[in-house]
Amino acid sequence: MKKLIKVASLSLVVLTASLTATAAQADQKIGYVDTAKVFQTVPQVQAVEQKLEKSSKDKRAELDKLKGQIQAKAEKLKRDAQLMSSSDVDNLRIDIQSMQAKLEVKGKSFQADMNKMKQQEMQKINVKIKSAIDKVAKKQGYDVVLNGQALVYATPAADMTDAVIKELK
Repeated sequence: MKKLIKVASLSLVVLTASLTATAAQADQKIGYVDTAKVFQTVPQVQAVEQKLEKSSKDKRAELDKLKGQIQAKAEKLKRDAQLMSSSDVDNLRIDIQSMQAKLEVKGKSFQADMNKMKQQEMQKINVKIKSAIDKVAKKQGYDVVLNGQALVYATPAADMTDAVIKELK
């Protein structure tokens, strides 16, 4: 059994060494793209942000109105509590708590909707960016393209970022 393990281990080492040598001999052109820079520069991302801002305007106004109503009732309670009956004070407090709960639910729903919309739009942009990277890589003869965010070191000559941005514009 020990001999079998030794033979298998030795075979694995030899196989790994030969594969590494073969890969080293192959002349591969490797490039990278700084995706963060692409996202900051590409006009499609700014268009998505503007679209989300426009679509959220009405919902934000509704939430702000509800906040204002809560604040007005809280001020009334603070100001007039001494003059009101205890049942009126209790009813006002219950009303304020109910409105706060409603605001919280609407706020979370709004945020979830906005996140979902943004995710969908960004997915579309990701597809376009991937397509641009593929196009540039084929044009310039790259075999492998890496995300620049994950690199420890690379020469500036391997940077495809500007070419990808140009392709997207």
